[in-house]
Amino acid sequence: MLFIISAPMPSVSLLLLLLCITLSQIAAVEPVDQEGNCLPKTCGNLTISDPFGFVAEQATDTKCGRLGFEVHCNNSIPYLGYYRRKYRFRILDIFYDNSSLIVADIHKLGDFSGSDSKGCHVLTANTSSKVGLPFSISPVNLNLIFYNCTKIPVVERGLVETKCSNSLFVRVGVGGHYNDSSNYTQYSVDGCSTTLVPVMGALGKVNASNYKQLISDGFLLTWQLPSNRRRNIKLILIGSLSATAGVFFTCLLWIIYRQKQKFNLFILQNHAQSKSNTEEILRRYQSLTPKRYSYSDLKKITRCFEEKLGEGGYGTVFKGNLPDGRMVAVKLLKGSKGNGDEFLNEVTSIGRTSHVNIVSLLGFCLQGSKRALVYEYMANGSLEKYIYSESLKSALGWENLRKIAVGIAQGLVYLHQGCSTRIIHFDIKPNNILLDENFCPKIADFGLAKLCHFKDSALSMADARGTIGFIAPEVFYRGFGVVSTKSDVYSYGMMMLQMVGGKTDTKVNTDNSGEDHFTNWIYDCLVKDLQSQEISCELDETAKQMALVGLWCIQMAPGNRPSMTTVTEMLEKNINELEIPPKPFISCPSPQSHFSS
Repeated sequence: MLFIISAPMPSVSLLLLLLCITLSQIAAVEPVDQEGNCLPKTCGNLTISDPFGFVAEQATDTKCGRLGFEVHCNNSIPYLGYYRRKYRFRILDIFYDNSSLIVADIHKLGDFSGSDSKGCHVLTANTSSKVGLPFSISPVNLNLIFYNCTKIPVVERGLVETKCSNSLFVRVGVGGHYNDSSNYTQYSVDGCSTTLVPVMGALGKVNASNYKQLISDGFLLTWQLPSNRRRNIKLILIGSLSATAGVFFTCLLWIIYRQKQKFNLFILQNHAQSKSNTEEILRRYQSLTPKRYSYSDLKKITRCFEEKLGEGGYGTVFKGNLPDGRMVAVKLLKGSKGNGDEFLNEVTSIGRTSHVNIVSLLGFCLQGSKRALVYEYMANGSLEKYIYSESLKSALGWENLRKIAVGIAQGLVYLHQGCSTRIIHFDIKPNNILLDENFCPKIADFGLAKLCHFKDSALSMADARGTIGFIAPEVFYRGFGVVSTKSDVYSYGMMMLQMVGGKTDTKVNTDNSGEDHFTNWIYDCLVKDLQSQEISCELDETAKQMALVGLWCIQMAPGNRPSMTTVTEMLEKNINELEIPPKPFISCPSPQSHFSS
């Protein structure tokens, strides 16, 4: 669920991440018992348990135990470490029942490890200065009082010379006032400074000469548990964050739920509106639309789409048979988007037509995302395979190609002028011209067709339509002129040149190849043939006539192109009756035209 909102709401993801990290850090503590105390651990022969927290070797901190009660274990020896100083006091024993423990100031032992007098100068700080809360030195302890003298003192009772140097002496005194050595006035010695080290024992029974052993035996510390403020703060923080997280996730779930409801409602409304619009269009053009089939009906007609006739950019065509025995071509559209308006456009466009050169639409399917068209079956397929395939060139002669061109022109005349509403096809090309068993051409594929009333001489277009190579210049760039029926004339002219270029066996004498070079070549040849009466183009007279008509149709300016009615007349004339068109390229100067459409 979180990843759904992570893209549009990065701040929410960051907040969730920080919240998880905080909770994990708070919860990352050592194992505790049911009462929240640290589980006991062992260091050497000593058991470490609450309120002390155990710090393993090589570690520096612990999340278990109370503040100030950290115990470090090094080589199985426990040390009481606080003030960020490890191994300050070695723990000898812990008495959990009366909240006390025995520790030894090991740093004071280091001052007597050798005879070097430099070590003696370390004894400038009382041991008590390194003891802080929650611990305190018990008053039952005695004090070893070390005297660091600048001159040899007068020998007094109990004053013992240490082995460190002849300037350091020691004696045993009573406990108390551990941070203020000036209170030991009864033990003061002229010319000497004092340092106090607490030790255990009874006054009168402790021999100061055995001071090293006394330090090693340690002294008694007591502790007083501080308030559970830190633990309470932690619990309060955990509770607060948990409550905040609960409220946050609840709000988040509610927002997602509401957004999902709104989205589903939006989809349902659009779907209902789309379905309503679709049904409204079908009711409006009920008399013009053919029979409506279900998708299951199409599977029966095509035997589960068994025989494929072809495939194009808009879909795949399958062969089928209607229950009455008629063969049909079922075009199953792919990548259908939107609410079906464009699809219904083709259905109503063909449904309102009735012409020998317009393919008959026998039915359609509009079921959810499934969209299909049921056409009459064209036994000879599309014109494309006859003008581009070398193996099928012999199937058609130039006269048959001219008749096909005339039939296509008559079909366009009907679309432009014969219907109650003018239809502009926008995609005239060889692939969309189907041939029946008698090679009668029929215009098909009305997916891009646009309807307009007769009073409209021009058509407003929001986007370019058509196929590259056949699309009129004004369709994709309004600077050439307005979009009108002359846009179909341009596509028809390009198709005518394709019929001539694909049918001829003439080799173009140029290092370049392509549509532009063929158009230049055929234009130059036709001009020479018609003006000088010399045969420079190895083309049939019918091919020359078709080429001339095609060149008139592809003039850049829509106003210079003939109408489809004029095109049919030009195809019925003799070639000598046709005028030479201007060269149809902006970059080339056009010869003076005497043609009037």
